[in-house]
Amino acid sequence: MTDADTVNADIRELVAEAERVLREHDLPAARTAFVAAGDCARDYGLWRAAARLYRRGLELDVVDREIIERLARLAVRFPNGGDWLEYRRALDAHPAWPHFGCRGTQVVIGDDGTVVTCPDVGVVLELMMSASDLVEIHPDARFADMPRAMALVIMRRAMWLSPREHTTEPMSVRVVFAGRPAVVLDELGDWTP
Repeated sequence: MTDADTVNADIRELVAEAERVLREHDLPAARTAFVAAGDCARDYGLWRAAARLYRRGLELDVVDREIIERLARLAVRFPNGGDWLEYRRALDAHPAWPHFGCRGTQVVIGDDGTVVTCPDVGVVLELMMSASDLVEIHPDARFADMPRAMALVIMRRAMWLSPREHTTEPMSVRVVFAGRPAVVLDELGDWTP
């Protein structure tokens, strides 16, 4: 067994534990396991894997300050790193935002338009699909200062209810958030300009 096999086995074991306790609806234990898996990946220099694992923990509570701090520390390693610094500033500016997860996110189409809802808080984003591969989103008024990274974490779950975590060719969609330049969001949760 190589060192890489050992590292991957360590991470896979932690992710499997996170998924197991998540199926049992033990969100605190799942969060702890996702963060531990992210820390393990980070310690071995697997920055992209670490970011993905932290984001999976963030899906359980999108205002989890500790996970945002971990992602902000990785910011220099990614072209979209500034989004995590913006996320941290938004949480500082809005300490009263409710804690909520986005694993049960739904896209709801009605007479008044299309919205993205999250369990426990309801509408979080307004959505318009202006082309077959382009989605335009705007935060709900309660979250007017929502950072782009938060919106994209939520949109990943809105677009792909069961994203394939281990795919070499992830599906993707272009996303325009609040009039900013489009990014390409893929089902793994990564985005690029």
